Amino acid sequence: MRIYVISLGHAQERRQRMVQQAETLALSVEFMDATDGRFLTDRDRALVDDEQRRRITPYPLTDNEIACWLSHRRAMQMLIDSGEAMAVISEDDAILAPEFPAVIRAIEARAGRFDVIDLHRKFAKKEIFVSCRPLIPGFAMGRLGYTHMGAIAYVISREGARKFLASAPRAIHAIDKEMHRYWANGLDLYALEAPIALHDDEAHSFIDETRHLNRPKQRTQYPGADRLYWRLQRRWTRMADSVRKRMAFRGYVRKALRQSV
Repeated sequence: MRIYVISLGHAQERRQRMVQQAETLALSVEFMDATDGRFLTDRDRALVDDEQRRRITPYPLTDNEIACWLSHRRAMQMLIDSGEAMAVISEDDAILAPEFPAVIRAIEARAGRFDVIDLHRKFAKKEIFVSCRPLIPGFAMGRLGYTHMGAIAYVISREGARKFLASAPRAIHAIDKEMHRYWANGLDLYALEAPIALHDDEAHSFIDETRHLNRPKQRTQYPGADRLYWRLQRRWTRMADSVRKRMAFRGYVRKALRQSV
């Protein structure tokens, strides 16, 4: 299975660390130059749907979020163009677990139908994890009962890539949130019982160079965002979205269990 690593071209130290991990685990990785959030074009910005976004948040997407969205979509298109059945897409600050190769081989051999399998995992209090398909001991595929954020590393099928690109032609949410909204985008999305890709919180990652701008104290809002009309729009949108998610989860689990038989 191909492993695409999203990384800015000048992030040589980060790339070398990924190469070292790959050599240790006997893996081959392909680097894809990420879009740099500092140099977005008017064409890049035109792919953001601000009309819809302002209905969910008073804050426009940051340059970093737009760049990440563009980079991941380009990696998905590379998978589609390759003709391969599936691929790993990873950011350059992933730490790969020793079990990574075995789990990837198991996904290729017996994962069955899926669109996305998240290889990174954050554990939430009182989370719901429904195990659906065994891979190797301790690393079953399953459904998560909360919206997990992060696009550190995941396996995506070619059909899943096509489906996602069709469902999100313009950016409304950050890429990680958009991908995990299974009740809205229709993705057949799985998590792992335990993660095989962790986030390197200590090392500098060039793809993160503008991430500190995501939540500045004085983050720029959309004009008029505090008006009553827009506050009510956001409240209604959040409530409706939450209801849709809660209603979809049981069917989402049942579908996975049927597919595992």
